[in-house]
Amino acid sequence: MFRSLTRLSALAAFSLLLAGCGALGTPPVAQALFDLGAVDAVAMDAGQRPVSVEVRAPSWLTTSAMQYRLGYADPQRRLAYGESRWVAPPAEMLALALDRALLAPGNGGSGCRLRVQIDELVQVFDTEARSRVLISARASLLPQRGETPVAGRDVAVQVAAPSADAPGGVAATREAVHRLAGELAAWITTLDPSDGQRLNGGAGCRPER
Repeated sequence: MFRSLTRLSALAAFSLLLAGCGALGTPPVAQALFDLGAVDAVAMDAGQRPVSVEVRAPSWLTTSAMQYRLGYADPQRRLAYGESRWVAPPAEMLALALDRALLAPGNGGSGCRLRVQIDELVQVFDTEARSRVLISARASLLPQRGETPVAGRDVAVQVAAPSADAPGGVAATREAVHRLAGELAAWITTLDPSDGQRLNGGAGCRPER
């Protein structure tokens, strides 16, 4: 009798252990983390480069979620990949990329600060098999002191993704950031820094002495 009770108790304990393991479910899938890779400096004269870069973004772009839209089905809805994320919020990664691409080395530069307000950074699926990355922003050049822009422009870049998934979105985002840096550099070089750093807006960004 005692042996039977012991055996029943052991079976019951083993059953509870199995039930507990089943309740835990399968181990979670490890998230894939992505960044923007290395960004090379854009070709510009040292005297035209900004002295600092600031990137601002709306609240929904202050997380590390990799966001996308199903443009063909529900374009107003914003979604995020469950198993893929950025290593940091997009604005933080973009600020570092633009620093590397545009900043003047040492103490050189135009004396202007570059501010980039990101309005959108998202992967858009036009069909189930085709997607693209869109970055739209507003850029402003400001003096080293003060908040009145001396020049500004809107900029938008779109890059087709090589695949309709998260890795494809990462590849397209990296290329879009390179193009964004190039467009900002091209815009800055069209401004007239003559006459004591006066720019097209009529004000100036005089370098500190």
